[in-house]
Amino acid sequence: FETGGLSIHFSMFLTFLKTNASPEQQEKWLGAAQEARFFGAYAQTELGHGSNVRGLETTATFDRQTDEFVVHSPTLTSLKWWPTGMYACTHGAVFAQLIIDGKNYGIHAFMVQFRDDQGNLMPGVEVGEMGPKINPDNTNIGYARFTDVRLPRFNMFAKYQQVTRDGEYVAPPRNLNKFRYISMMSIRMAIVGWSYRDLAKASTIAIRYACVRRQGFKD
Repeated sequence: FETGGLSIHFSMFLTFLKTNASPEQQEKWLGAAQEARFFGAYAQTELGHGSNVRGLETTATFDRQTDEFVVHSPTLTSLKWWPTGMYACTHGAVFAQLIIDGKNYGIHAFMVQFRDDQGNLMPGVEVGEMGPKINPDNTNIGYARFTDVRLPRFNMFAKYQQVTRDGEYVAPPRNLNKFRYISMMSIRMAIVGWSYRDLAKASTIAIRYACVRRQGFKD
């Protein structure tokens, strides 16, 4: 039984909500996410950018007139790539370069709704399944492309940094800037812990086979 998509929602996504959402955002999203009224993906990695987080190309440009962010995938390499559960999720924490008046303020995360209550994709959102993988092949892993997707200003995760109505950027305290990566660090540690299950399965299979295997010529 493979729980990859659900495990990411209940681990990385919920952890990110708890550590990076403001109290107002947690009031709106956290309870619903904990009760599985929607499912979230962690959309950081891009087709052209893995560990180089600062090189991510997805943009979130602030529109003063409408008080919205416009999330966009400008290139093929900016497609969000490899998020577990992406194809089946309704929402996602999407990492993008924050642009205000042409100035880049670096990587920030935004709550993006992928699907409506009927499961239909939202305008400007393209989501797909990546297809066959080496391992684990039965885990739902997808990609996403955004074409001028508009979000309320409220949807930028704002526990440590904010953008005001007039477009002023309020930077996080320097010593708290790295808290946004708690989810990624926690899941990497968890993966090390989970590996014991595969090792235990492999060892059990090998030992059982060794007990019954007949070697050499039969009389």
